[in-house]
Amino acid sequence: MKTVVLREAGYEEALLGMALSYYDHAIPLEIWWNEEKIERAKKRALALAFRGGGHNKFLESMQVWLFVQASRDFWSEMDTYRVGISKQSSSTMHTLSKRYATKEDFESGTNPLCIEAFNKVLSLKPCVTTLKKNLPEGFLQTRIISTNYKVLQNIAFQRKGHRLKQWNSFLKMLQKQLEHPEFIWQD
Repeated sequence: MKTVVLREAGYEEALLGMALSYYDHAIPLEIWWNEEKIERAKKRALALAFRGGGHNKFLESMQVWLFVQASRDFWSEMDTYRVGISKQSSSTMHTLSKRYATKEDFESGTNPLCIEAFNKVLSLKPCVTTLKKNLPEGFLQTRIISTNYKVLQNIAFQRKGHRLKQWNSFLKMLQKQLEHPEFIWQD
């Protein structure tokens, strides 16, 4: 499994949006939104990050784009998350019949006999539907994920210590790469 944070955006905008509750419209925004207010907003954001009920909605404004290469069993569970997340994937439809599969095409731990069986099916030149029905779950698929900190916080809460080991790998890779992991994990 491989997870790379491609880009993050929206931290400053999320802080400003959160602070608007206290904004006096008689003061021009560029004067009102000063260093003192920004520092207070940063502290408030840390205090609100794990409070539900809309208190942490500023996390929705903090966008994250990820490159993730994972097995189909991981993706079937990741598909649980549908709100606040968008995915674009590499195609099995267009690539499965182009070449024989190798062990590098699969998550480590995939039984070589499964790969060999898939290649035997492939050698019969079946339709793509037959190939997909015979593709082992360990097959690696790449996706670009567009999401936000609130969704990632929810995933971390629900999947920490999960028995599917890929979740723990995914979360560890995120924790090392995100600009603001303090909004995802509580100490």
